[in-house]
Amino acid sequence: MVCEEKRRLLNAYEYITQKYSAAITELNETMGTLAKADYDALYRKTEALRHDVAQAQSDLQTHVTAHRC
Repeated sequence: MVCEEKRRLLNAYEYITQKYSAAITELNETMGTLAKADYDALYRKTEALRHDVAQAQSDLQTHVTAHRC
């Protein structure tokens, strides 16, 4: 039996992880080429995505622990 909630949470985790990875790549590629203010804004965006990844991971782990699926 497949747990649809686990699948949904795993898909959300994968999606936000991919966005975070792309943001890190962009941050790395633009280092030294952007104005400081623009780089700082991109860094803050990347940090917000990192927080979202941690939350998605926590949501998934909480579900798996609670429902043993």
